[in-house]
Amino acid sequence: MSIDWTVTPASLWFLLGVLLILSEFAFPGIIAVFFGAAAIVVAIILFAGFEPSLNLQILLFAALGVTLLLLTRSRLRTWFQGTSTTGQHGVEVLPVGTTVVAIEDFTNGSGLVHYSGARWNAESDEPITAGQQVWTTGRRGLVLKVSPRPPGPGPS
Repeated sequence: MSIDWTVTPASLWFLLGVLLILSEFAFPGIIAVFFGAAAIVVAIILFAGFEPSLNLQILLFAALGVTLLLLTRSRLRTWFQGTSTTGQHGVEVLPVGTTVVAIEDFTNGSGLVHYSGARWNAESDEPITAGQQVWTTGRRGLVLKVSPRPPGPGPS
């Protein structure tokens, strides 16, 4: 039994697609994944027996990538990045009441919390232990204010 290691245009497009999709983990921006999907579609077209010219393959790749990007990026963004809001001066902030997890015991009212793959500096007026679920109550600059109790409705 012999394995055929011949490199074809279809296999190159497929490899490019996989590499672009994997690059999204190293350079997140939710862009490369769409061009990776477009490259895989071009590979499928070639595997199916259609043989467009290289120029047409490149044009198809670019058109599919841009179309996928424009039509689906905004819908899929929250899957990859979670929900947040934009505050003053375009600074991204977490809404009050967002659930986060303490990474360490808070000492002198400050510690670290984890949210959506990122570590945040946090402060609290109450004791918090590692692994405890806490809720955001506000922020001071880039430091989250958290509480071990969910924020309730304000005074009536």
